[in-house]
Amino acid sequence: MVAAVLGGASTAGADRSATAPRVTIDGASVGPFSALVRFTVDRAARVVVEYGTGADTQVWTKAVSVRPGTRGTLRLTALEPATTYRFRVLAAAGKARGSAQGGLTTPAMPTSVRGRTIRDALVVNGQRFFPRMVWHQCPYAYPASLAAGINAFMGAGCVSPQAQLRRLAGRALSIIDIAKRNVTGPGIVGWHHLDEADEHVGSPEGIPRVPSSRETGRVTFLTLTNHFYSGSSPLPGVDREMYTGLIDRTEMVGFDLYPLQIWCRKDRFHDLYEAQRELVALAAGKPTFQWVEAGPMNQCFGLDPSPALVRAETWLAIAGGARGIGFFPDQWRPDVRAEVRRLSTEIASLSAALLAPAGVATVAAPSPIRVGVRRWNGATYVIAVNPTFARVGATITVPGLGTRGLRVYGTGRWITARNGILSDRFRGLEARIYVAPPAGAF
Repeated sequence: MVAAVLGGASTAGADRSATAPRVTIDGASVGPFSALVRFTVDRAARVVVEYGTGADTQVWTKAVSVRPGTRGTLRLTALEPATTYRFRVLAAAGKARGSAQGGLTTPAMPTSVRGRTIRDALVVNGQRFFPRMVWHQCPYAYPASLAAGINAFMGAGCVSPQAQLRRLAGRALSIIDIAKRNVTGPGIVGWHHLDEADEHVGSPEGIPRVPSSRETGRVTFLTLTNHFYSGSSPLPGVDREMYTGLIDRTEMVGFDLYPLQIWCRKDRFHDLYEAQRELVALAAGKPTFQWVEAGPMNQCFGLDPSPALVRAETWLAIAGGARGIGFFPDQWRPDVRAEVRRLSTEIASLSAALLAPAGVATVAAPSPIRVGVRRWNGATYVIAVNPTFARVGATITVPGLGTRGLRVYGTGRWITARNGILSDRFRGLEARIYVAPPAGAF
């Protein structure tokens, strides 16, 4: 498919001299999960493409060197079906820089998908994919969830898996009960094991071992309770060593920990981050996900999740290493639904980076800020979240960052890191993503 390119006119960059490269966008070949952008520059240049779902595009391709008058191509990866992306082709020749803007819309989810896991990520039809999930949702709620950006439905509520597949009609991925793995239909990417299996089986043998996704094209998913976590009490009669065996029988593992709705604790949101990091270590290279509380569960009255809380919990999980997010329960009040939509847009825009290898960072005590780092194609992403309701400061050290400017995603604001150290202040439950662009981007 060829993209409908928006714009495409070349403009000079920081140096507006006549020697600035002139960039022409020649079109794009677009699939549901990636796109190949074609361009031409009129002089030798180093070229990179910056892209994302909104005006604040902060993901970059790798850079390539192009000879004058030569058509070049760069691939935009980790895209989502039926989504509109903006992009800029940036060309640098010494200090002279030029650019051209474009846009594309990916086609709908294909009816046939194959899933696998590789390098700590879910991969769909050859591209890394960040699932945003609901659990056992009934069909009447599908339209609202799809509009909020949900792209994967785990389990079938109120209907059979076959009926779920017909109702979704390939508009999102489906993860169906592993006991129904003979079912076929559009959008099936995997099978889920018994929910919270650690609470219901006495040993790893209590869940089936099936051939890997390399053979089947179907990834197995397992959701654990929070009791694997050292900050939670163990399940009665369950040896925590059992978790290693359970994880060995699945390919993507997640958990649920609801500090507000189950623990009734407003001071324990940081546990979402710590538990996520522990699961990442326990999973030993397998991708992980986390369910965050998005509505009342009728246990801790008067403590319903707010949009700010859903936002903080989501970014705490991602900072801790989550490569997928689930929102539970699946019915949300209007302001929370709007926040889920906002989060979905941000995650879709940043997926390529969020699914990239993790880096390290430290936060100077006594700040409560939790931090995660990703590095992708020369850019550094620092995810920082305040898990408390207080206004606090933080001094964050990111080895290898050096002295450079970072853009605060979604705000237009810049902050300077000096010798790998940046300092900032955060409102209660505030989450920020700081982005240090790759060399040559502007």
